[in-house]
Amino acid sequence: MRVLFYYRGIENLGVGYCMSMLKANGHEIDLIFDPGLDDNLFVKFPHLAWMNRHQELLDRAKGFKPDLIAMGCLTNLYPFATKMAEKLKEAMPEVPILMGGHHAQALPDYILENPHIDMACIGEGEIALLELANRMERGEDYTDIPTMWVKKDGLIHRNEMGPLQNELDEFPFPEKQLWYEYGCFKDNLEVFTGRGCPFKCTFCNIHYQREIFKGKGNFLRKRSIPNVIEELKQNLQKYDPQYVSVHDDNFTTNPKWVEEFCEAYRKEINLPWYCFGYPTTIRPQLVSAMKAANCHTIFMGVDSGDPDIRRHMMERPMEDDLIKTAAKRILDAGIGLQASCIYGNPGETPEQMFKTLQMVDEIQPTQSSAYVFYPFPKTKMYAKSVELGYLDEEGEEKVRQGISGYHHESILKHPHKELAETLAKITPVYAKSPEWMKPAIRWIIKKRMKRLALFLYVLLIPLTFPYLGVEGIKVTIRMAWKALMGHRAPKADAVPEEAQAA
Repeated sequence: MRVLFYYRGIENLGVGYCMSMLKANGHEIDLIFDPGLDDNLFVKFPHLAWMNRHQELLDRAKGFKPDLIAMGCLTNLYPFATKMAEKLKEAMPEVPILMGGHHAQALPDYILENPHIDMACIGEGEIALLELANRMERGEDYTDIPTMWVKKDGLIHRNEMGPLQNELDEFPFPEKQLWYEYGCFKDNLEVFTGRGCPFKCTFCNIHYQREIFKGKGNFLRKRSIPNVIEELKQNLQKYDPQYVSVHDDNFTTNPKWVEEFCEAYRKEINLPWYCFGYPTTIRPQLVSAMKAANCHTIFMGVDSGDPDIRRHMMERPMEDDLIKTAAKRILDAGIGLQASCIYGNPGETPEQMFKTLQMVDEIQPTQSSAYVFYPFPKTKMYAKSVELGYLDEEGEEKVRQGISGYHHESILKHPHKELAETLAKITPVYAKSPEWMKPAIRWIIKKRMKRLALFLYVLLIPLTFPYLGVEGIKVTIRMAWKALMGHRAPKADAVPEEAQAA
């Protein structure tokens, strides 16, 4: 059975796990990767669209002769995924196309209205996709596989959610080589050590995932420490990265596990690393262990500097002092702090937005990231946006289509959207600016000069994001070079060899 995967923009660990699951069970896999150089969800460069080399990707797809095409899709990738689905269906009309990821999980009915998409995966994909591939290979009916919605012969088979895999160690390590071939990473190695998050932030998909997975297994799961260390060792030997990024939704939830992991990591890996932390979980003993293990940066959500927005809109019921204390603990331990903010929430006033900027100023993070609020489907904040009149039918259709994103223009009917968009771009610059520059930046904010804010944001990425920002630029250049050099499509009558590292 030959399964072709599609993704766009960056490496995706979820897709990597699905690829390795099939590969470990005897199926052939390949990847067509669109670098998205014209729109990478941060900034748009329409004049670079020619560098995406879609025809070469289609040639590679046809040469692989897939039996199934699987597409990973976040909400804001949906416009690009559907265009590629159309091209793939035109080239290979007999090959079914499956779409998975957050957008398919949230809106499977909408996804299956698309004439080019035949199946939607509504949950974690490893087990369901393997079952699908096995049944297709045997020529068996696959319309009743749990976690899969299947459109066949004019009917949609809406199957219930399948069980979660509680023992994450049983999954093979995620595929890396095919991503490396496209230049998706080099110095920075991404890894998951667990799945799920105990918190219920209303702008995040986690809270509705917890509901749809209820009764299907443990939502919060951790891999064993030896299993994580072994994955890191294997990849360090193969790719020689200089940095590790842990992409768990919240790495600091289980202090005992983290402290034990840090001890093993310090002894056996000891590269600088990055992770996500929630303010209420940042304890002195925890950050001390993380620093000893060479933790370089913790990403922590401030999200709003206004307590009412946090408590009543975001369901992050923590006081200002708690956030400031957590930030101080991180910084005092000698770990970098990346504080994140969201501007333009439904009902948010300019005064409330400025409280967020003020909090960033007070905690003095080593770097700050900021976003424009985006109402992701099925989230409570999406419903609140509709309820308060900030999201009309036109806006809801934009969400369904995946138009814009939290790095771009606000799609809300928000009276202060220009302020939100300006603050989202200028906050990273403001956080790194010396005091003598801040009056000029406040003038840019006052005049709502969002184009100038965007220009400064892009120009100063090497200063505002001194490691991962620079790494992102290097990877973008690497992906562009790979795209320009082209990818040799496999011969039509051959099974592709394992992709070789550059």
